[in-house]
Amino acid sequence: MPTAQRLPKLVELVAKKYEVDGKKGELTDIRDPFLLGTWMILGEHAKKNGQIRAHEALRRAKGITPGQLLDILPEKLNSVCQQAGPYEDARSKKLYQYADDIEDKCGKEFGKLFIKPIPEARTFLEIDLRLGRPFADFLLMYTGAPVFALDGKILRVASRLGYTKIKPEKDFDKAYKDVQKTFEAESPKKDNDFLLRAHGLLHRLGTDVCTAVLPHCPHCPLLKECPYPKKHPEVFEAQAAADAAKAERAARYASPPQLPPKVAK
Repeated sequence: MPTAQRLPKLVELVAKKYEVDGKKGELTDIRDPFLLGTWMILGEHAKKNGQIRAHEALRRAKGITPGQLLDILPEKLNSVCQQAGPYEDARSKKLYQYADDIEDKCGKEFGKLFIKPIPEARTFLEIDLRLGRPFADFLLMYTGAPVFALDGKILRVASRLGYTKIKPEKDFDKAYKDVQKTFEAESPKKDNDFLLRAHGLLHRLGTDVCTAVLPHCPHCPLLKECPYPKKHPEVFEAQAAADAAKAERAARYASPPQLPPKVAK
């Protein structure tokens, strides 16, 4: 079971892997609530660096307010969404819906929502704007609320670390609330920078290392802190086989092609 103040130690261990060459732990420096939402939508199932490229394209298309985004022609918005990766039609539809709901429910008052008490703001985001809990909490956390937002990747990392006995794939909502309660209790009080940093680092770990299928436990910075590999020693054999196959492919492609010997005339 997790112990008190375990989370800060885990975050520092993960930071050694990702906070290098001047890189920050947080996922984005965006703080505008509307743009944070568009960032989230463009990041769903995005290819590597696709989220960043697509969001920059959205800014160039002047889709930086709900009204401006709704004025972007469908063909143009689809082109923006294509830069994130596949499913551009679904992304475009979700962006239009997100902007339209904000315009319809609160318009220019959207930013003021985030100075209200957390329960009231969260209810509005979930009920009136039809946003899921992870999406709503992401907006709240990045606009300064003392909320630890989770997503599927972070929840998988937390589950394997022993932060919940509830399997996320069986009951996501209960596992989410269980982990969130503990993460918030273990986070330094009134330190929003820690929340953003921890969220970003654990998200990256869940993306690169703690994958749903064949987690890369031997290469994980939390290997010594995590009970999962002890319960599943087969991950080491599977990873060793995967590493060997990868090395074999690399060697094969690196070797120059073998030309047939010349025949003497």
